Amino acid sequence: MELLNRTATGAVRRPFADEPVDARPYAVQMRDGIRLATDVYLPERGRRWPVVLSRLPYDKAGEECFMPHIARWFTARGYAVVVQDVRGKLRSDGPLAPFRAEVADGYDTIDWITRQSWYGGPVGMFGDSYFGWTQWAAAASGHTALRAIAPRVISADFADLLMPQGVFALEVSALWAFETWVDEALYDYEGRLDWSVRPLSEVVPTALGGRRSPFLDALGAGRLDPAARLPARGDLPALHVGGWWDIAQKGQLGTWRAARTGRAPQYLIMDATDHGWTALRAPGEPYVDPRTDERTLARFLDDYLRPVEAFLAGHLVEGRAYDAAPVRWALAHEGWREAADWPPPEARAVDWHLVPSGALAPDPDRTERTVTWLHDPHDPVPGRAHAYHPLIEPADQGPDAERADVLTFQTEPFRAPYDLAGPAEVRLRLGADGPSAHLMARVSDVAPDGTALKILDGVAGAAPPWPAEVTVDLGGTGYRLRPGHRLRLDLSASEFPRYAPHPGTGENPWTARDFRRMEQWIILGGVRGARLRCHTVPADGEGA
Repeated sequence: MELLNRTATGAVRRPFADEPVDARPYAVQMRDGIRLATDVYLPERGRRWPVVLSRLPYDKAGEECFMPHIARWFTARGYAVVVQDVRGKLRSDGPLAPFRAEVADGYDTIDWITRQSWYGGPVGMFGDSYFGWTQWAAAASGHTALRAIAPRVISADFADLLMPQGVFALEVSALWAFETWVDEALYDYEGRLDWSVRPLSEVVPTALGGRRSPFLDALGAGRLDPAARLPARGDLPALHVGGWWDIAQKGQLGTWRAARTGRAPQYLIMDATDHGWTALRAPGEPYVDPRTDERTLARFLDDYLRPVEAFLAGHLVEGRAYDAAPVRWALAHEGWREAADWPPPEARAVDWHLVPSGALAPDPDRTERTVTWLHDPHDPVPGRAHAYHPLIEPADQGPDAERADVLTFQTEPFRAPYDLAGPAEVRLRLGADGPSAHLMARVSDVAPDGTALKILDGVAGAAPPWPAEVTVDLGGTGYRLRPGHRLRLDLSASEFPRYAPHPGTGENPWTARDFRRMEQWIILGGVRGARLRCHTVPADGEGA
């Protein structure tokens, strides 16, 4: 196969990283004869150790996921570390088929580990995103040597991330497929993908000089491999680590809750971070790349790994116990809290009603009314935040309030701290003059100067009969609205390119070539009026 080094549109094939000198490379044979490239890192002292395993498609030796640094961090603390390129990626053999072989390959890899002379047992797993999901795959395999997992920023079910409430998550899916699921290599892009290309199914091939990602084409057509949808196994101890601004947080919270029905302990840590573990910062505080220097990276890794190591040690290391609250959560702008459950037992549900004046009010308007807007697929509402890393340069959502196709509702300024802690959702009745519709909902913190920081968001598809009852799941948060700030809800029919815009016709947005404007409307007031439901915990002083 001819290697694509650079195309006229800016796609760059990454070179495979050099193997670290302290890694022992193996080609581990799976049950069907396929061999997977595997690195083993061993501590300097001792002969047999408990094992931490990670299986990922992002280059086991590369810098993107820090795996050589992470391996050394764990070996310094007495663990053997095994890191593997998954089937079909980088140095590993086999056809490229995300999800499909991960259960069997996870089992076979763990089985191989148990036969090595340095194996002191048992095995735990660590990793983010797809290599958080491969932990759920290994758990589903049922291998008895696997004693604990620590999946970060991921759900057990990839539909939660790629097709939330039936709407195609275009930007995340396309960028992920472009980078990861074309062939054995990884790709970078100089500049931005050309989102003006139509149909949308041609955006990635245009960037790749005509090459396609079969995974992305299937996903755009609404076909997600059933292997990507795993059960949350609750008979294996798990530490679920996520962030309030993570793209997978809604699904991860659902996975944690489902796993709690099992007999093994399930712990939850939720921080004020995004998918790349970027933390929410005070206004004006600059972003610092963890790779800036060795000292910065060491601090990052300590913050990143210490909670995981404490959990794994409690299940892998003789004489160690894990003594932590079932739930630890960050109240953004305030600090860490502990709870026995999520939402915290002291949280209470609060309804904010949407009224025609543009207010979010504690009480509904008694008269039922409708409010309309025009969805134009030729001019969709722009997505302002980075798909994966919205906290590196937090986007100001304030300008969206000036658009005629965005409905905006907000509270009066809070006079005292107002603490959100728990799930949130929007419930309303939606109508459209088309065969189906999309509804985007976003909750923001509006500062006194008018800038708006997104706190939560969600999307849902809807279909006749109109008006359709729609509930948009916004996920959960721990967030303090400070005095003088407002809570704002934006409703629209699009956020592009984050989601594939509804074409206004019955065509699939992925392949649509025919677009038309579509009027949409919601009901305000009366017994059927729209409302935002969130959860709050007591703060010092009164709220509004």
